[in-house]
Amino acid sequence: MILTVSMIWGSTYPVMKFAVSSYPPGIFRAFTFFVGALAVGVYARLRRESLVVPLHERWTIAKLSVTNMALWHLGIIYGIKMLNSGRAAIMGYTMPAWALLSSGILYKEPLKMRALLGVFCSLGATFLLGHDEFTNFSGHPLGVMLTVGAAFFWGIGTTMLNHAKLSISSLCLTFWMLTFGFVFFLLVGIFYEGALWRWPTLMEWLAILYSGGLSFGVGYVAWFLVARKLTPVTSGLSVMLVPVVGLSSGAAILGEQIALTDIAALGLILCAMVLVLRREKSN
Repeated sequence: MILTVSMIWGSTYPVMKFAVSSYPPGIFRAFTFFVGALAVGVYARLRRESLVVPLHERWTIAKLSVTNMALWHLGIIYGIKMLNSGRAAIMGYTMPAWALLSSGILYKEPLKMRALLGVFCSLGATFLLGHDEFTNFSGHPLGVMLTVGAAFFWGIGTTMLNHAKLSISSLCLTFWMLTFGFVFFLLVGIFYEGALWRWPTLMEWLAILYSGGLSFGVGYVAWFLVARKLTPVTSGLSVMLVPVVGLSSGAAILGEQIALTDIAALGLILCAMVLVLRREKSN
């Protein structure tokens, strides 16, 4: 299941890059959230699964949605417009490092040397790509900051999700968090991209359906099921193939050039994940 999610999420990066190169990012993301929420809602009804959320759990879902949906996707969808899709995937998957730090800061979980080395590897990858974007004449340092910021909030959100006390199913949780994301990006589209509104082309619709139906509808149900059962870092490591797939699929689908800097940064991210994974196994 996780391997399937990794392949879907990794290949979504060049799909997103293709779509937002010609279509307003916020409106694109609103469409994908709508498709994802609709798919999950229909599936839940077919399974006769309740989508009712107890009153005392609604505020928790709202807080989880702000980090895992609004802030993560806001940074990544605008960041990927400025960067190539492979680099966005690599920087997005510094997430386990931020999940580890937030676990220690927010929930007082102990941080060991191996874990800190993993964090430094993630920061090293960010520095490599960031330095390249800052020094390149056509680089986009803002894209780096947006993407790393998105990963930071996703890491916090993953930690919060792991510690959340919820009685609802992962299917119900996914539906309402996707619905929250749709409303958030609908407002972003209305207030910031209203003048750019137009109906998507056929290829843009295909990108919306792929991102909404597979990446959101299938990917998030599986992800929340895993993230609620495992520790924040281990759940992040379970999809460690995503940046690899993102980098290779960006080159294959969009013809993006893979530089030595990209390979070095990817290696650092994978090293960070392995270091943190070994820390989890030793506990």
